[in-house]
Amino acid sequence: MNEIVTSAIRTDMSHRRHALDGEAVFGGASMVRKSTWTHAHTNAAWMLAIVLLGLAARLFRIDHQPLWLDEALTLKRIHLDFNGLVADSFANRHMPTYFLLLRLVSSFFTGDAWLRIPSALFGAMSAGMVFVIASRLASRRAGIVAGLLMALSPLQVQYGQEARSYTLVTLLIGVALWGLLRLAEQPERAAIDLRRADAERMGWAAYVFGTIAALDVLGDALPWLIACNLSLLLVWRSLSGSANARAFGRHWLLSTVAIIACTVPFYAAVFAASDGQMLQKFDWIPQMSWQHMWVVAGSVYLMRMVAVVKFDLMHTAVPLLGAMVALAACAGLFRMRARLEGRVLLLSVLVLPLFILSVSLFKSMLLPRYVLWSAVPFFVLVGLGAELLPRRTWTMAATLFLLLGTVNLGPVYRMETKPRWDMAAATLAANVRPGDTVFTADPNAPTMLSVLHPKDGLPLESTALVTSQLDQALARWRQGSRVWAVNGRSALGQREELADFKNRIAALGTPVVEIPEGKEITILMFPAPDEAEPN
Repeated sequence: MNEIVTSAIRTDMSHRRHALDGEAVFGGASMVRKSTWTHAHTNAAWMLAIVLLGLAARLFRIDHQPLWLDEALTLKRIHLDFNGLVADSFANRHMPTYFLLLRLVSSFFTGDAWLRIPSALFGAMSAGMVFVIASRLASRRAGIVAGLLMALSPLQVQYGQEARSYTLVTLLIGVALWGLLRLAEQPERAAIDLRRADAERMGWAAYVFGTIAALDVLGDALPWLIACNLSLLLVWRSLSGSANARAFGRHWLLSTVAIIACTVPFYAAVFAASDGQMLQKFDWIPQMSWQHMWVVAGSVYLMRMVAVVKFDLMHTAVPLLGAMVALAACAGLFRMRARLEGRVLLLSVLVLPLFILSVSLFKSMLLPRYVLWSAVPFFVLVGLGAELLPRRTWTMAATLFLLLGTVNLGPVYRMETKPRWDMAAATLAANVRPGDTVFTADPNAPTMLSVLHPKDGLPLESTALVTSQLDQALARWRQGSRVWAVNGRSALGQREELADFKNRIAALGTPVVEIPEGKEITILMFPAPDEAEPN
């Protein structure tokens, strides 16, 4: 009798779970339908609140930081014609999709800040996707914590304020992960003929669409193919010995064929445009070290902010928050250790950084943005771990996460994380006169000065010669040209110290003007040899 009662209780709980997910019960009592609507509406309201919070965090002072090199190249690319945009994207190892989107946006709006709006929207939606995944695996409480942390992650906010495609890829991987976890939850349904009403069509569709879209936006999604196929292997093995294993394998094969067919042509174009020299073009990335590994882990997972053009973590307002997040993630992993979905989450977190680390043994590829999308499953685990807190203390804990996360974002809006090439361009535009020479230590600086030149002034190139060749600058100086020497970097890489820069250009004499522009850039002005003092 006890076994019968226990079985009945389990069956009832199973039906209620499916009803709450909106998947199964259509003929139940009105009370069940009413609770289903209430639960769904409440979840939708929480998801919307988290998306709005994430959007507010990304829109706040979105134009505070100037464009840096990658964004400047984005701005130049989207103003090319269609064929030029596609060719330039492939030649620089990028898919043209996101740049075509920004090209469309730029046709309706003006101003550099508008180019960052799509990233803010996609980043906010990623936080909503994290809420959805964690809520499905556990409860609304887990989803709230996971979504809040994704919404308030400093690194996620930073890339949500950048005119690049990283947040879109993160969102699409989140969609694919949601579909993959649905397949892992109920492998038997995932193996059913997709023409049947009770088949897991939504899971397969989300997984395939999210994977294809992510791969066709940015190559950073490639390691996801390893993570998802290892996960599908685990699901298939859970069905081994049953009649469903072959059917699941067939679905798996067809999904893989669809993904390959929709992505390989783009990657073949990238490979052809780069003359097969893919890894060789990443020589600007610093060599892997323990310190660099900590920078990546701290910024991607532990709520730290990173400087864009130097491999270093910035000051954090709440140092304790990272330890709290790490502890909750470990608790979530322990909680999910026996579930197939837990192993899928673990693979989704670990495969990307381990892949990057493995490649970096031969060619350094370790950058926070290349590991960015693995934050989605990580914060899901954090939410699952936070839910283990006693119910009576959970509201206090969630409120604490919200407050600490908000305070922790403060430095993102205050500190300089990108070189102030906009200030340097404005200073030069106001002071350079016809016949002057502008010499830059960074070979990419002429691009920055051109893109960020004040819109209401003549291009700097029409007034002065802008060059990164010291011999050319010296020759012009000897012929009577004033020289404006600009020390500073435009992207990640070794920065030449100002003292070393002055020694390198000592032949120009002693500068009569020295103008610091933010933390990274200094402008020096050298008068012509026949001038006693600057005009």
